[in-house]
Parts: sequence; structure tokens; C-alpha cells
Amino acid sequence: MASTVARSYTLSNGIQMPSVGLGTYRVRDQDTLDTCILEALRAGYRLIDTAAVYKNEAAIGNSIKRILEENLVPGLTRADIFLTSKLAPKDQGYDACYKAVLESLQNLQMDYIDLYLIHWPGTSKLKLPDPQNATNRMESWHALEDLYRVKKLRSIGVSNYTVHHLTQLVERPRRDHHHATLSSADRSIAPTSTASLARTMVVPHVHQFEMHPRLLQRDLLEFCRHHRIQVQAYSSLGEGRLIALTPPPAPAMDAHYNSAPLPGALDIMPDLIRKYFAPLLPPIDLGPVIDDEEQRKADYAKHSAQILLRWGLQHGAVVIPKSTQPERIRNNLDLFSFEIDADIVVVRAVDVDGSSHDSDVAV
Repeated sequence: MASTVARSYTLSNGIQMPSVGLGTYRVRDQDTLDTCILEALRAGYRLIDTAAVYKNEAAIGNSIKRILEENLVPGLTRADIFLTSKLAPKDQGYDACYKAVLESLQNLQMDYIDLYLIHWPGTSKLKLPDPQNATNRMESWHALEDLYRVKKLRSIGVSNYTVHHLTQLVERPRRDHHHATLSSADRSIAPTSTASLARTMVVPHVHQFEMHPRLLQRDLLEFCRHHRIQVQAYSSLGEGRLIALTPPPAPAMDAHYNSAPLPGALDIMPDLIRKYFAPLLPPIDLGPVIDDEEQRKADYAKHSAQILLRWGLQHGAVVIPKSTQPERIRNNLDLFSFEIDADIVVVRAVDVDGSSHDSDVAV
């Protein structure tokens, strides 16, 4: 029997965020996006995740506009769709961030974006130790706060931040800003008087970071829980490594996923598939047995993906699996008919304190 994992989460500002969304990383072709977004929305997805650096905002905007105008998903409205985009590292800083959000709105052909994240704590072309990184991302956050207050963004957050970055953000002072380089058109939606707006700090509503059973950063999870920041997981399948029918990578190749070499961390997957999906499989055909290796691999990938995505949900995270295949898009939403045992959820994860990633992100 499935547990009561929510199909949506309530953010700290009261906004409802779907618990499963469609990722679009590396998908740029208009026809492909038309197909997979339509399939996703027909299947029941309501969250679509993009970013400026994906270079597909305009194509996604075209797809959504066509779907709504032609009523391809009967009854669906813009208000039903939760759209996420993210700031490119090259656009860190107050004015650059402000302009980048306006450009995303134009590309997506939207009056507002449901969630906008700072994609990365660093700035393009700055060295990681450069203290200007901290200044720039703080300025970017101030811009997002102002855009949130004028309702161009329904919620705001960050991505790939460490606990150090989050602590800096949550505990920072708030400064007033002057929109020195904004055009007259841009100024029309910028605050005309900084004194006229409440300067209460906006704690991030969402933090999106890599999370799967080979990278469970409990310190980040605890920080987010304490500050009522909704966790959103990307790379739930370990960029496909965790669902491959191949031996685990050598420790030297796996450094990105583990703080210590732990080959075989997911060797329980075949047992989990048998446990959770055997009751759902059709009865055994007593006729001729066809050993279809490709079908076996497809079934394994399907069910292991569902288990990994369910694992994320049971950790309270929003998951955003990416696929351009209609059947896989549907399968990746079928996560509410089973439950992973609590002991497996807790014990079978590789715990990482976040320090292993601190060396390759900005100060």
C-alpha cells in the first residue's frame, strides 16, 4: 500500500508546487519539446523545469502557448502549470539578474514565472576563491526579492548552494538598491521607491540540488527543513548511472557521487524491483519463453527509475525526471502506487556531509 506522499507541496509562502515535474536539460529541438511537453501535460505533469543555460526557454514558451491556445489538454490553463527557470552564472549581480529575469519572461511568453532560481553560487569567469562571487550572488538575490515583490516571480530560490552559501544568504543584511542601468521599459516594473516596499528578508522557498542514494547530503536536508525551504532533487537517476545494468564505476570515476569509495551501493536494486513490482507484473505465460535481452533491460530501467524517483519523494523532495520518450514520461509519473520500506529509505543511502563538494564551488 502506498504512503501518503503528496502530489504537491506547500511552499513557505503558501504556493503549491507539484512533487513531480518534467526536466528539460539538453532538450532544445522545438519538435521534440512540443512532443514531450504535450505528452507530459496529458499524462498529468504540471511542473516544467528549464533554465537560461539550457537555451530552450523560447521553445518551451512556444510549446506551452500552442497547447493552451489550441486546447490540446482540455481545460488546462496557465494557472495550472508550474514553470521554473534559473539564472545563468554570467548574469550574476543585481542589474544583470533583473534584466535576465525579464528576458526569461519574454522568451517564455509569460507574465510571471512560478519559480526562479539562482542556478549556481558562482559567477562566470571569476575564479572560485574570488570573494566577488559572494557579493554577486547576494546582489542577484536582492533582484529576485524585488521581482518577487512586484509579482513577476511567484517564488524564488537557489540551486547547487552548500550550507555555507545558504547560511550567508539567510543571515545577510538587506541593502537598498538603485536601478542605475535599467531601461525605461524595465523601470516600469522595478520598485520606484525602495522605502515603499517592506524590506523583510525573503528566505529561499526552494533549493534544487543533486540528490540520489549515492549522494544524500543530510546537512543540506536538515538546513532546508529547519528554514522551511522545499528541497528539489535533480539527477535522481545519477545521470543514468544508477539504472544501468553494468557494474558500478571504479572509485576514481565515482568521486563526484561519493565522499568515499563505495562500489556496489545499489546492488540491492534487482531485489527491490522484484519486491515492489512483481505483484504488478502480468501472470507468467506458460507458452514458449522468449529471452528478450532488450526487453529485460528496458523493464529494469523503467522500474529502477521509478524506485529512485520514489526514494526522492519519500525524502520530501520534488523530483524532475527528464525524458523525451512518451512511454518513459508516463512511467516516471507512476510513483504513487507503491512505497519503499522506511528502513531502506534510511539505511541504503550514501551519506555525504556536503564538504566533498565545497572544493569545486564558489566561496
